[in-house]
Amino acid sequence: MDRFKPGEDVESLRLNLINGTAWALEDQKHDWNIIVVYRGLHCPVCKSQLQGLKGQIDAFAEADIGVVAVSMDTFEKANQSHKDWSLDSLPIGYELTRDVAESFGLYLSDAINDEEPDLFTEPAILLFRKTVFQAGWIQTIPFARPQFEDVLKGVKFMQDKDYPPRGTLG
Repeated sequence: MDRFKPGEDVESLRLNLINGTAWALEDQKHDWNIIVVYRGLHCPVCKSQLQGLKGQIDAFAEADIGVVAVSMDTFEKANQSHKDWSLDSLPIGYELTRDVAESFGLYLSDAINDEEPDLFTEPAILLFRKTVFQAGWIQTIPFARPQFEDVLKGVKFMQDKDYPPRGTLG
């Protein structure tokens, strides 16, 4: 499967949420949406990142930006992350498929110790304007992630300037 490029429509994107519902990109009330892909329950850096995101939920909502987080973890592990990390109102998805991860060019890793799952995605932040893939911050390692304050500033700039997707040439 070819990977999505910025500017392409991906309206069929759906994620299963731990609250028993599904998150579908085409059904979101916000004009802009961010999917935060995290490595999983085994990752302490993900815990810090998602707790920081939880603190920014209202600021994102005020800027008309919806937020959801997802990993390849099972329902049980994603639910445990939500509880153990006190993520409260942050929507958490689970069982992101390898096909979806690869369609966005996300990097995959296999376990290097017994705490890690056999297969998981490395972190990413995917930005959509309605159902169009706008931008992605995609990493190969868990360290040095973008700060959500910076992401929010960048998205507000894109909103204010009607900034087009970049990186559309491949």
